[in-house]
Amino acid sequence: MALLRSRREDSGDDPLRFALLVGLATVPFTVALSWQPPPEATTRVGGSVSGLPLLIAGALVGYRYGDSPSRVRRAGVRAGLAASIATVLLYAANAVSTVGAASTTMTAVGIALAPVVVAVGVALTVLVTAGTAVLVGWLRRRADPDRRVTKHEDDRRRGAFESRWWLPVLAYVLLVPTVALAEGVLGPDGAGVVVVVSLLVGTALLSVPALLGVFVDATVPRHESAWFPNVWAYVSLPVCGFALGYVAASLLGSPRPSAPAMAAFVAVLWLTAVGYLANRYRHAGTLS
Repeated sequence: MALLRSRREDSGDDPLRFALLVGLATVPFTVALSWQPPPEATTRVGGSVSGLPLLIAGALVGYRYGDSPSRVRRAGVRAGLAASIATVLLYAANAVSTVGAASTTMTAVGIALAPVVVAVGVALTVLVTAGTAVLVGWLRRRADPDRRVTKHEDDRRRGAFESRWWLPVLAYVLLVPTVALAEGVLGPDGAGVVVVVSLLVGTALLSVPALLGVFVDATVPRHESAWFPNVWAYVSLPVCGFALGYVAASLLGSPRPSAPAMAAFVAVLWLTAVGYLANRYRHAGTLS
């Protein structure tokens, strides 16, 4: 990552050349991951586009240009436009391989709608890439050690412990055991299923603001003598739990590895949230 934060590309007329190169570099990977020859009996124009290269490109661009919100937005859009070449190529390749099996009417409709479909695909590609870049840029700025320190004496008791982002974290900590208890107590039929499913959905939805709450609360500016949590350790643990759960489930032959991966994410996030709140209370003497 140190190379990404090296000197700016000041040579030439384009200071965002890195973003352009990253976007172009995703094209062969996107095509390789997305291309699936359609069955002979199926008439299909277009196809799907793998989002993994776009997410990686957005993350690299966001980290590289994240020190400036306006700069990272422009860089993300530029990388997305370059990456959208793969979207156009995939659409053209799928159209050529399938349109021959279609009727004259369907062929005419496909040709007429081609500009609209391509425009939507390009727009979505830019949105995913630029959105990821903006998010990663915000994370980088938020976690910047220099930004997290305030040297004003008046802020010694303010800032970090006036944050209310611990509330979704606490809600998550209380909800997960409730879901586990409900699964063990309520029956598998009737209203019990509805309650358990509702709680499971609520847990999945609350996991996002809970993880975000840990990150934001841990990065609130505070006095240099205050507690500075290791924000990346707290945030990366649940993500690593999801990744390890996914890999383990895949190796064990699970048809849906995302399900056990999500369960691992929920469990590790709960342990992380408990540990964070305990440390917060230990250093502040109170949560609020």
